[in-house]
Amino acid sequence: QAVELLSGPDAPLLKECGNPECTRVYVDRSHGARRHWCGMESCGNRVKAAAYRARKKSAAGR
Repeated sequence: QAVELLSGPDAPLLKECGNPECTRVYVDRSHGARRHWCGMESCGNRVKAAAYRARKKSAAGR
């Protein structure tokens, strides 16, 4: 199945997760291929929450 995926029509849609701590690869079938994470619940929420905390911390330090 992995060989079929890597050589099939979905091969250009394969992306690595944008979370530096994640090693997953996923097929991005989103509109405009804009997806960044393997899953919102597993990686996207963590990255967004960390960015929010960093913004709040820098705003408080002004």
